[in-house]
Amino acid sequence: MAWEYYGDELIIIGVLTTILLIAVLNFLKSRFRRRLIFSLTLLVMGYVVFLIGLVLVRGWDGMGWSLIGFSLYVIGFITYIGVVTYHWFKARRKTHS
Repeated sequence: MAWEYYGDELIIIGVLTTILLIAVLNFLKSRFRRRLIFSLTLLVMGYVVFLIGLVLVRGWDGMGWSLIGFSLYVIGFITYIGVVTYHWFKARRKTHS
């Protein structure tokens, strides 16, 4: 199946999968899971929609699906990093005061 795709698509899928796995592992180790559920859900939904657009849907419609999925993925990743950074600064501020 991989021989049907160009190398760029395989690299993109590899990078998105790696980021998703790191986020899931961070989520499982995190103490504040409830605050990360929304952004992790956006991340997973974006990944699935991107894969559907890349693998199942062909042509311009597939590009639209991939674009929507990638947009959801990026929004979920940015909110995930924002929430983690906020709680890291909040915990750091409490320990120094």
